[in-house]
Amino acid sequence: MDNLTELTFTTVPKLWKQRDEIFRNSVFDMQNIRKIDAAGAAFLVQWAKTLDNKKIKLLNVSQTAVNLITTYRLNDILEIET
Repeated sequence: MDNLTELTFTTVPKLWKQRDEIFRNSVFDMQNIRKIDAAGAAFLVQWAKTLDNKKIKLLNVSQTAVNLITTYRLNDILEIET
């Protein structure tokens, strides 16, 4: 996911195929993410559901992503570090 710049409707299907590998971690560096939409937020929710009550730690989160996470009230499952 290092080269990923979007977490969107168009990128999530490819990521979903890699979910077994991706979901092993509980930290996601969003430094290169320039665009996120509802599909990207849903992907993060599904990821969080696999972590047995642990939060995903999101690093280097853009203000746009923070706004989306706040709007969808995902702060209970996503820990944001900007």
